Amino acid sequence: MVLAAAAPLASMIGNLPIAISRGTGANVPVAFLIAGLILVAFTTGYAFIGRRVVSTGAFYTYVAEGLGKPLGVGTAFCAIISYGAFAFGLAAACGYFDEQVSIAVGYKVDWTICAAVSVLLTGVLNYRSMDASTKLLAVIIVVETAVLVVFDTSVVVAKGWAAFPLSSFAPSQWLAPGIGVSLMTAFTCFVGFESGALYSKEAADPVRSIPLASYVSVILIGSFYLLTAWITVGAMGSGDVKAQALAHGGTLVLDLIKQYDGEVASDIAGVLLCTSMLATYIAIHAAASRYVFALAREGLLPRMLAKFDEVRNVPVAATLCMSLATVVCLIGIASTRNDPYAAIIPVLIGMGTLGIIALQAAAAIAIVFYVFKRRKEAGPVVLVASVLAAIGLSVALTTVCINFTLLSTVNTPFVAWLPALYLVTLAVGIGFSVWLRKARPAQYAQLALVEVRASVG
Repeated sequence: MVLAAAAPLASMIGNLPIAISRGTGANVPVAFLIAGLILVAFTTGYAFIGRRVVSTGAFYTYVAEGLGKPLGVGTAFCAIISYGAFAFGLAAACGYFDEQVSIAVGYKVDWTICAAVSVLLTGVLNYRSMDASTKLLAVIIVVETAVLVVFDTSVVVAKGWAAFPLSSFAPSQWLAPGIGVSLMTAFTCFVGFESGALYSKEAADPVRSIPLASYVSVILIGSFYLLTAWITVGAMGSGDVKAQALAHGGTLVLDLIKQYDGEVASDIAGVLLCTSMLATYIAIHAAASRYVFALAREGLLPRMLAKFDEVRNVPVAATLCMSLATVVCLIGIASTRNDPYAAIIPVLIGMGTLGIIALQAAAAIAIVFYVFKRRKEAGPVVLVASVLAAIGLSVALTTVCINFTLLSTVNTPFVAWLPALYLVTLAVGIGFSVWLRKARPAQYAQLALVEVRASVG
């Protein structure tokens, strides 16, 4: 689930061209290195708290543990909006890209039909069990990763050591103009790695498996993205890399695959882009459902949404809720009769991405306070790593806010103000929590419920 949410193929095809063309050009691997190091530092504290605080609420619970329940509740409502927006955008994106593939093969299928099939498939898989989803996702991840591995290998075989230009890591370029945009897109590629803690209720041994999954995913994802970005720069040759990326636009990676592996390989990659989007949608839909379940269980959302199937280990009511909400959103998008990709898909995915990075930053700050209170147990390495992660993710969040219109690719004036929605939601959540503390102290006491507090030596 964690690896699927990160979507290796979709991330490289969709985000890497932006990082190169509008960011630091040939020096873009530096951004992936910096993002990877920051997230490894974050995972150090994330693993520490994850072994001691096990709850389906994940970041909501962590923020409440480190910064207090009011901020935790505000964060929880922001999480619903961010994962929900991401899921809605991905469902529409699945339909849009499936339609483009159907046009390419000569049998056009309207995007709304393709999106409906994606929603139905995702709903059924996530309703049945997490195991049902992960079996399909495992196949998709292996195949889409194999396409990029073949591309990387072909470039190395064709260019030798020139595939790894050392100039990409020149010290003078670490803070080159455009580093903010490159960092933003690099962090965007990692979105989803943090979702492991949401499955603690379904994991056989969450105290061990959740931190391990987080470490493995961020290291694997980071190493693979860094290597592929570096080789992509090498594949483009010694010319003006930014100019080349601008000329190719969103088809940059597909065009390079065609150049080094042939047209058939490029066509296969295009089709697998659709399955990569579907895999991401399945994973984000599952994550959003578990946030809905966590809040409903504690009365912050209707308790009817807290129904959990103990046999299949699935929050069935929350899963159905997310599917129905997605259908309503898709009907709204379709009713506008606008091009979904030009009008709304990037905005929804951009909002989701911004919100999830904000959740990571909030959790990183909360973890610093949590670790500081237990610094004798944690040790200096965990504390220092947590502080560095909090600083790094706060900078990343600021960068994403500043460049939000670039992330959403829509320049309509109101879009630039959408990030303010999270501030309003945070304020409402904090206010509601304060009201609960006075009006319903018994319910307030049950907020940020921790099911297991592991004693770790």
